[in-house]
Amino acid sequence: MRSTTSTLLACALLSAAPALAQETGPAIEVQELGAVDPFQIGSRNILPGTIWSSSDGEALRAILDTLPAASGQGWNEGAAARLAERVLLASGEPPRGARDDFDLAALRADRALAASRAEQVYQLLERTPRLNQSSALSRLHAETAFSLGETEAACRTAEGLLRGRDEAYWLRARAVCLAFAGNMPAAELTADLARSAGGVGNFSAFFDALALDTGLPANTPVTDGLEMAIAITVAPETRIEVADGAPAWLQRAAARTGPAITLPEYLDEALEAAMAMEGADRAAALAAIAQQDIDRVIAAEALAARFDDAVREGRFAEVAKAYAMEIETFPINEQTLAHGPRFILALALEGELERAWRWREALLSGPEPDMPEPLPGAEGWTAPGSGEPGSLTPPPGFAVVEADPWEPPSPAVMVALDMAIGVAADDIASEAFAAILAARAENAGPERLAQLAGLGALGASLPPAVRVAMLSAPADENEAGREADLAAMATLSLMNASQAETLLLAAGLIEAGNGSARAYALACHLLERAGRRAEALQLILEAIAEESA
Repeated sequence: MRSTTSTLLACALLSAAPALAQETGPAIEVQELGAVDPFQIGSRNILPGTIWSSSDGEALRAILDTLPAASGQGWNEGAAARLAERVLLASGEPPRGARDDFDLAALRADRALAASRAEQVYQLLERTPRLNQSSALSRLHAETAFSLGETEAACRTAEGLLRGRDEAYWLRARAVCLAFAGNMPAAELTADLARSAGGVGNFSAFFDALALDTGLPANTPVTDGLEMAIAITVAPETRIEVADGAPAWLQRAAARTGPAITLPEYLDEALEAAMAMEGADRAAALAAIAQQDIDRVIAAEALAARFDDAVREGRFAEVAKAYAMEIETFPINEQTLAHGPRFILALALEGELERAWRWREALLSGPEPDMPEPLPGAEGWTAPGSGEPGSLTPPPGFAVVEADPWEPPSPAVMVALDMAIGVAADDIASEAFAAILAARAENAGPERLAQLAGLGALGASLPPAVRVAMLSAPADENEAGREADLAAMATLSLMNASQAETLLLAAGLIEAGNGSARAYALACHLLERAGRRAEALQLILEAIAEESA
């Protein structure tokens, strides 16, 4: 990936000790290693180490304030959320003027939780040092840990907190942790203090269920991770219900709960059973069958069904990237080619272009025919191309079955696949790709127009009709004003070579513009100018995959 800078700092040296002279060699300078800053910890190290240090702390705070918060319903535009997630989970030297700024670090973690899942933010904060110095950072760690059933880690954080220990949330957390440890008198006393502090939500009902061992309280959904931890402990084999309007990340964490899945021993029966399931159980069962090595054709059928569900959920790009590597071991035959278009999109998303092209060629021409088996009396004949003498016509004694003529997908599907492969290969300036764009531009709707606009900003040759369509597209006044504000901020960030700011503002532009062509064009232009062309191409590729799957 390209970068406007190449400086990579592994740690900060905050104070120097006097040099120690040695009689037999040059002087050795000894420095004290500074404490690790929260921004130096990440779980997705795919961006340069200067991603944060190229930005100003206060400017970054203002930008993070504009992004969706973890307490809400998250992002509407999946591609924008995934771009923000890649930035927010990256590690590097802290922003200028923001070393040891725990409030800013907590804001970063909160926005990462809004853009991703509890598992990823939990892993980020599990590795972050000095959590006990920040109530906000500690609460994000505890909430994600509680929601995932990692109660020991959450209680360790609750006990180790140095500042804000008397806040209502931490009183509730310590009451629950004391109950988990079996110290019920202290737990009930602490719970009473928590209730008197107010803002308890459904805490009392869940705590009483834990203390009295009465099972889940009836008609009482969970509202936060702490209540989720109690519910998991009280009813470990039950699918936990979350309250209406609960944060998106909590809803996704609740989908992990419920009874263990048991599948039949035989794979065909297991696939049939998985297909009859719903929700998270179905997703887990299909994923397990897709990952088994006994029968890769059945694995392909399971993954195809998982992709079908992901398309309905609006999460194809996310799920496809998670399981694309399974496709490498699928046989390319008539049965698996029935799902070829989505398999090709998944391989393109993962950057497996050679294999994507192989599937594309088979999808166009059909699977290679299996060689006929010789019948008695024909053992001396060998197949053409085997390196031995042979004949183009099988001799008598061979059973040859004529295959039905192969019917490739429609031209529109093939154009979409070729476009995805071209974007993944960054071949967008070629004449062949220009022809693909011309075909895609015919009767382009808003989603496709956004893809074309983004590619145009990256140097692809667009038909004039695309520019006409962009100028003709109606704009909501509030939406346009919000885009203009973010665009102005992004321009200033770009001029100051602030990488994290520019990347996050590009994501914010797409979200604010509801995925419009204007937003994609400007976001891709900003990413290109910031030296993050690969991120811009990834945005377009994901948009193509979501629309075409």
